[in-house]
Amino acid sequence: MLKQRIPGTDLDASLICMGTVSLGSTIDDQESFRLLDTFVDLGGNFLDTALNYADWLDNGVKASSEKLLGRWLKQRKGGDRIILGTKGACPTAERFFRLKREDILSDLEKSLTHLQTDCIDFYWLHRDDTSEPVEGIIDVLNEQVQAGKIRYFGCSNWTLERIQEAQQYALQQGKQGFSGNQMMWSLADPNFEKFADKTMVLMDEQTKAFHEQVELAAVPFSSQAGGFFSGRYSRGVIPQGKEDFANQYFNEVNFNRLDRVQEVARQLGQPSSVIALSYMLSQPFPVYPIIGSHTVQQLTESCAAGDLRLDSDTVRYLEA
Repeated sequence: MLKQRIPGTDLDASLICMGTVSLGSTIDDQESFRLLDTFVDLGGNFLDTALNYADWLDNGVKASSEKLLGRWLKQRKGGDRIILGTKGACPTAERFFRLKREDILSDLEKSLTHLQTDCIDFYWLHRDDTSEPVEGIIDVLNEQVQAGKIRYFGCSNWTLERIQEAQQYALQQGKQGFSGNQMMWSLADPNFEKFADKTMVLMDEQTKAFHEQVELAAVPFSSQAGGFFSGRYSRGVIPQGKEDFANQYFNEVNFNRLDRVQEVARQLGQPSSVIALSYMLSQPFPVYPIIGSHTVQQLTESCAAGDLRLDSDTVRYLEA
């Protein structure tokens, strides 16, 4: 799998970023280790987790994903360097917006312990809190860079206006700013009004233009639209148990795009899911889609997109 330096850093990251939300919880340790080892064997080195993955499960275990990664990293010997990213300032049942100085520091220390490391390569802020001035947020993150506890940092679910405000402050003060941005983005056009969590931020044309202008890395979550382009869905047919998913993604725009994805897939001799991911990687700015895989077959297929590029005409055709 191809690698590309994340602009403004010294991190040469695989173009596909492996999401680990289910590792150590719904996927047991043995299979989780197998998936991680397979990802590395395929050329992957960029991992994404969060302090609160998967705290919503009623199993009494907190931070199961981070803890699993800590165990895997501890037993791993040699090989290419892993680029580990985790998210802090995470929502909790007690308080959703947690972006005060003490919140960031508390979450960071917990993540360092779970991951069994002294330094995190890429630290993400899981949610924004517009009542908190960007100056204090950028300052505390820079303090942690100076302390050697994180190397680079980024934002998740921040609006373009807030990102620009933070980047401008960092530039004016000669400090490190965001090196990446996580947003909800895929080839699909979701029915966002049907999503329960309205604090998620979707990619839009203005944000795309900003990423291209300043070469800010995009690391989109939900980049596979929950498997919408995998070939298992069709018009008028809602699989049992997938009613919520249908509410979120079933619309005529998406089914028309699915038709075009399948057409391009036939022409190129690739699975349709690879074409949908390659669309993300064929943008005029650096993109590292986060994938979610539960089997080695799914993981292998998704990683194949890391070696495929679509020309600009094909990208426009898929979007049309």
